[in-house]
Amino acid sequence: MTERWTPEQLNAITCRDSRLLVAAAAGAGKTAVLVERIIRRITDPANPVDVDRLLVVTFTNAAAAEMRERIGLAINRALESDPGSGLLRRQLALLQRASISTMHSFCLELIRQHFYRLELDPVFRVADDAESALLQLDVLEAVFESRYAAGDQHFLALADCYGGHQDDTGLQELVLELYKFSRSTPWPGQWLRRLPDWFNLPENAVVDDLPWFNILKESIKNELAGVRGMLEQAGQLARRPGGPGPYQATLQEDLLLVDDLIKASSISWDKLHRQFSATVFSKLASCKKNVADENLKKTAQKLRNAAKERVQKMRGRYFNRPAAQLLIELRQMVPLLGALAGLVEQFAGHYRQVKLDRGVVDFSDLEHYALQILQDMHGAAGNGVDSATGGGGVLCPSAVALELQERFAEVLVDEYQDINAVQETILNLVSGAEGHAGSGLFMVGDVKQSIYRFRLAEPGLFMDKYHRYAAGDGGRLINLARNFRSRRGVVNAVNFIFGQIMSPAVGEMTYDTQAELIYGAGYPPRPGVVDDHCAQPGCLCEATTDGDPACGVKGPGQPGETVELHLIETEQEQDIAAEDEDFSASGDGEDVPGADSEEDLDALRMEAGTVAQRITQMVEEGWRVYDREQNGYRTLNYRDVVVLLRATTGRANVFLEEFGKLGIPAYAELNTGYFEATEVETILALLKIIDNPRQDVPLAAVLRSPLVGLKSEDLAQIRLCGGPGDFYDAVVLSTLEGPKALIEPLVRFLQQLERWRTMARRGSLAELLWTLYRETGYYDFVGGLPGGGQRQANLRALYHRARQYESTAYRGLFRFMRFIQRIRDNSGDMGAARALGENENVVRIMSIHKSKGLEFPVVIVAGLGKRFNLRDLNKGVLMHRKLGLGPQLVDAEKRIAYPTVAKLAVRDKLRAEALAEEMRVLYVAMTRAREKLILVGAVRGLRDSSTRWCAAAHRPQLQLPPWLTAGARHYLDWLCPALARHHDGAPLRALSGIIDEAQLSLDHSGLAQGGEPAQLAFGGDPSRWRVFVWDSHARQRKADAPPTVDHMEHVRRLEPVPGDGPLVEQVKARLNWRYPHQHWQGLAARATVTGLKGTLLHGEMVPGVQQQNRDFQSSLSARPLFVQKSTGLTAAERGQALHLVMQLLDLRGKLDIIGISEQIAAMVEQEKLSRAQASVVLPEAVACFWGSPLGQRILKSNRVYRELPFTLALPVQQVYPQVVGNAGSDETVLVQGIIDCLADEGAGLLLVDYKTDRYTRATLMQKALRYGSQLELYIRAAEIITGRRVTAAYLYMFYGGDVLAYAKGQVHETSG
Repeated sequence: MTERWTPEQLNAITCRDSRLLVAAAAGAGKTAVLVERIIRRITDPANPVDVDRLLVVTFTNAAAAEMRERIGLAINRALESDPGSGLLRRQLALLQRASISTMHSFCLELIRQHFYRLELDPVFRVADDAESALLQLDVLEAVFESRYAAGDQHFLALADCYGGHQDDTGLQELVLELYKFSRSTPWPGQWLRRLPDWFNLPENAVVDDLPWFNILKESIKNELAGVRGMLEQAGQLARRPGGPGPYQATLQEDLLLVDDLIKASSISWDKLHRQFSATVFSKLASCKKNVADENLKKTAQKLRNAAKERVQKMRGRYFNRPAAQLLIELRQMVPLLGALAGLVEQFAGHYRQVKLDRGVVDFSDLEHYALQILQDMHGAAGNGVDSATGGGGVLCPSAVALELQERFAEVLVDEYQDINAVQETILNLVSGAEGHAGSGLFMVGDVKQSIYRFRLAEPGLFMDKYHRYAAGDGGRLINLARNFRSRRGVVNAVNFIFGQIMSPAVGEMTYDTQAELIYGAGYPPRPGVVDDHCAQPGCLCEATTDGDPACGVKGPGQPGETVELHLIETEQEQDIAAEDEDFSASGDGEDVPGADSEEDLDALRMEAGTVAQRITQMVEEGWRVYDREQNGYRTLNYRDVVVLLRATTGRANVFLEEFGKLGIPAYAELNTGYFEATEVETILALLKIIDNPRQDVPLAAVLRSPLVGLKSEDLAQIRLCGGPGDFYDAVVLSTLEGPKALIEPLVRFLQQLERWRTMARRGSLAELLWTLYRETGYYDFVGGLPGGGQRQANLRALYHRARQYESTAYRGLFRFMRFIQRIRDNSGDMGAARALGENENVVRIMSIHKSKGLEFPVVIVAGLGKRFNLRDLNKGVLMHRKLGLGPQLVDAEKRIAYPTVAKLAVRDKLRAEALAEEMRVLYVAMTRAREKLILVGAVRGLRDSSTRWCAAAHRPQLQLPPWLTAGARHYLDWLCPALARHHDGAPLRALSGIIDEAQLSLDHSGLAQGGEPAQLAFGGDPSRWRVFVWDSHARQRKADAPPTVDHMEHVRRLEPVPGDGPLVEQVKARLNWRYPHQHWQGLAARATVTGLKGTLLHGEMVPGVQQQNRDFQSSLSARPLFVQKSTGLTAAERGQALHLVMQLLDLRGKLDIIGISEQIAAMVEQEKLSRAQASVVLPEAVACFWGSPLGQRILKSNRVYRELPFTLALPVQQVYPQVVGNAGSDETVLVQGIIDCLADEGAGLLLVDYKTDRYTRATLMQKALRYGSQLELYIRAAEIITGRRVTAAYLYMFYGGDVLAYAKGQVHETSG
């Protein structure tokens, strides 16, 4: 039983009688350990615990269901070996009532049991996010209106400062954001009320004693270290052979200046201020041409200029005002922040009361109400427990909490790193105090995978316990570092990267020997792997059966699978200084674009194309993966590959498009596309004008859509009739004074609109929507368009959204439109359903957050050159749990704004936390891979970037300098500096042009055999890498490749492209290629009998009939019902109506005028025929046919077939006799048609074709001659289908009752 567990896992499973924190690395089997601990607790022979006495808290409902299922399977397996165990049977019975759930579900159950303690309605329900957002907006508007009415001066000042440019939307958003943020603390009211106290400074306050200044001094010191690093790099270039030697003296002076600034940052703020003010850089010494290498000279200049610019920006950002002024500004914020805190508290109180009145709670209420139940606000602190951060000191558990402590023998928490302060407090109250004899709390997680800070998770809670428990304070710490998921190459690569970049200064922890992964998967040897661990640059050899590369060139360290890095250079160059800029020029935050620019999308397409080519290559080469179910290797399937993106919105569709070009099936959960669908936009526009018709754009959209069917010229005519009023007035006037052709449709539309508006006021919104679908026929109309099934599904989704909306406390069309707008604002979109499912053999494209907890054989992490999204740092007021608020100071009179020192400090702190979160996101992405890890990123100005990346290539310390990692703008700024220190990072060093590879001499230990600076810190690391560098045209670049001819430059200059090269003739042959069957071009491969009328008659063209060869085009068989109602039936639709009646008539009934009239009325009643169709069918004409000799002959036959469809393959020469020659004589054309009437007379078949054309006696035979070819096809089809001969064929002309007989290509009149 114990052989499958490592000693650390077994310790985590069996340890008792103390709080236990299990730091489980990626792939360490933490879920299996948690399940095994539960099983051993409930089956402990000495002290068994019933499963319902364990509280198991998971992060998601899916995880809770999986946990319950795993426990059930484990109990069933135990029962198989011991079927008579009553204990196991009892546990199986108790499993369904066991408390295995998310934190929210546990809180909800607790509230339902103790609702009477909270003044809650016992039948309360949980509102979803959209309903909560609408309710918050309503309450907030009411609060604002009351403040405006009262003339509250502090509130008016808040609105002026933070409301926005034109209204108070900014202040509303600030109140909602601050309310939500405060709810992540156990006591929101206390936290809010303390906010102004931060700024209420005494007159004798010392700046160096305030927390903001200490944070800023640390940030400045780190930035100055970065400046020093640039100057050192420039100095190294100046000292190199061929370098700009005259620069050395000036650069040395610059280093002394920066050193003085760094020393001052450790003394006092005033000293640092004076030092910055006195810092002046001297002019760079002259370096004449031909004295130094021009490339080294320019790079050194760029580095120094970037360093100077950084210092200047720090001076302008932090030291543009004296310290005394900074303190005055902080004190000025006290009244505004007090008013803001009071406003948020007023909103919170009103919002809570409204929810109580409506009998609803939101998700944050679940935790706070549970906390209210569990805490005794008036009890003694004898049994108290420590609170989480947020205030409150020692908590006194209530009687309910004490009861739960007795009930639950242990509380087990999964994904503990994603807990927040409120949840931590609840867990403490349920489990008991630390060190208490009855306290049983088992926490498992990995702080390196804490990636939900945007959901207000607090990884600091995990780290606090990690450090305390490691020292034996309050509990025990167990590290599970052995990775059972990934191959050795992936494990080595992850350790190599994060050992350098994750530090307390940037990653909030040290990636040391306790944190690094240990290989434990034990994959069997894999023969025939491409480039398994070959160290020869550019080698594509395969490994031999013993795992060595075929070329015999091994890399240092243990052999392992190669990790790939694909760098794509985009067209745009970027200067070093611009890349290193940390804040926007205004000093107001990160200059991060809100959406992808055209250049970003171009880079994304290049990445997607590169990924698609790599996937295709791996599949075609038969790349092999290990299948644990088959216990052996198999070829790679598409489902084995996943592409991970930081965010998929607006980006996954680019990958889907590029994958589709190469025929790669792919799946992505897209959150875009629904509201942009034409059918959804059309119906939403109709709903908008039903709510308020005086909306010009939606009204014009509806009139132009198929719902009304006007043309753009018609809209112009309406506008001309309207005068200066809005478009609705113009529509009304057009019904009186407009063109006659517009009056009828506009009058009908306005009448419908008024009726629909009445329905919207009186009835259900869902019923209104379905009425619109039915009465307009729009639902059926979109079903007939390409992708009709998806379009109808989109309309049904809107209908279900309406039903979901009406299940809330809200009603009315106006609020529904706000409901939809909230969905768009919060989620961006709803996303349309995909044709492919994620369980099929497809490449999956997902966000890194969605991939957490999953694993894949091949992981491709793309978008690594995408800049981090730090735009929240630009907000007017920033928030931090420990530092409070960081407000912008606004001078309403002068209309200027600038950050307070508190905002600067909070922004620096939030930026550091955001970078730590991004580093953990990268860790999650890289650790999803089982067998192959591929990293892809596009970057602008690759040469300048590589110069920056190589700044610490020779640094001997394990970790990269914090100034380098803290200045990262994207993931490549972490990956590439680390990889530049590796032996396999030669392509990066070559791109920089500042490192001489010829001087590097490494042994396998990674230590240089030569002297400084020819030394790489990690040349002998066991990880294996391959770096591919691609230009903007997806061509692989090589550092020593000769320059290529830029053909596009000739094209841009309108010059002839040089025609030399080995492929010239091949290119000419392809450009001059001609389609060999061009004479068939334009001929349809499928045709209808109706479309071929008059085309052929025994292989000859019918005289007087002009042949039209057009490509086959599918079209709707009938116009939508609402169009038929508005314009009447066309001649073709009249004919279809008559054919439908002839098909549906009961030939056993009366076939006189009265009987046929009754049958037609019955068809309308049964909805087999519309009233419009019935109105154009004359019962007299139908009765005349059945009373004629031909009709009677049909009625006397043995059997009658009506509207008999067929498909016939004919030689192309027979269908298109105008095409001469024998070329393509083996081609066929599919001909489709419907035989109107075929009667079995026993001795042969009688064929009748109905016609409804208008004619005169003079034109009768000419029309009949055109239909002769149709009859010929009908006869041939009938004889092939039945195997019998057609003895007679007739045309019946309903217009005049004439009967025309057809025989041997001739048509003549007959009496039938």
